Amino acid sequence: MISYTKKAIVLCMIMLFAVVALAGCGSSTPTQKKEENNAVAELKKKGKIVVGTASGYFPFEMADKKGELVGFDVDVAKAIAKELGVQVEFQNYAFSGLIPALQAKKVDIVIAGMTISDKRKEVVDFSDTYFKSGQALLVNKQFPNIKTWEDLDKPGNVIAVSMGTTADQTASKMFKNATVKKFEGSAYAGLELINGKAAAVVHETPWVAIYHRQHPDNTYPILEPFTTENLGIAVPKGNQELVTWLNTFLKKYNGSEEYKKSYAYWFVDMPWWDSVPPKK
Repeated sequence: MISYTKKAIVLCMIMLFAVVALAGCGSSTPTQKKEENNAVAELKKKGKIVVGTASGYFPFEMADKKGELVGFDVDVAKAIAKELGVQVEFQNYAFSGLIPALQAKKVDIVIAGMTISDKRKEVVDFSDTYFKSGQALLVNKQFPNIKTWEDLDKPGNVIAVSMGTTADQTASKMFKNATVKKFEGSAYAGLELINGKAAAVVHETPWVAIYHRQHPDNTYPILEPFTTENLGIAVPKGNQELVTWLNTFLKKYNGSEEYKKSYAYWFVDMPWWDSVPPKK
């Protein structure tokens, strides 16, 4: 029997966060094809693509009981490597360290549930959307009267967020009376909540639903999102050749049987649940 929260995940994922159908890109000119081939050739020559991510964002990227990185974003990265015919190497960072790592050329791309935003586009480029999401609330049961973000925005309430995320940026703008407290990662923000030191966590809906399932005794979710966000793959600023290749890949991958299988595994059927240690 599917639990209430699991049903919520299914409904939210299917009804609110289906991937955007990508528009046709049109035919490429010979120059565009040459540039694209040059960008891809560099990765093929290296024999691998290095992907920056931030483990702990369930179910996008997380460590299983063997310590191996798994998740929806991991599947996307592996599909990209397969299409390129190269190996994939993951480099794990705090979320706030991902863009600096990309700028320093420590990673080739970033796949980490990263929202496409104008601020980020000042320093990196993005692929087209591969997933739609939105910010929601996970509330400590000590605060049963909180039903909306307006209820949360009261003096004395502490809101925990992961530093450098869209949740951080959104909460800092929206909440004028409550205190926004920033942490180096989602796991630490969650700990602040379940330890009773925060009234709520602002995070994307998949994380809120799954973290609640891990901690049902002292949290409750408000899953209706108060933002709509597009997740994209970040690449170094100015690398339009790689952006073009990724967009071509995503046009084929989004909505494919491989995509649907991955989506169902991580968001709907969730057979992975017992193989991934819960965040305490």
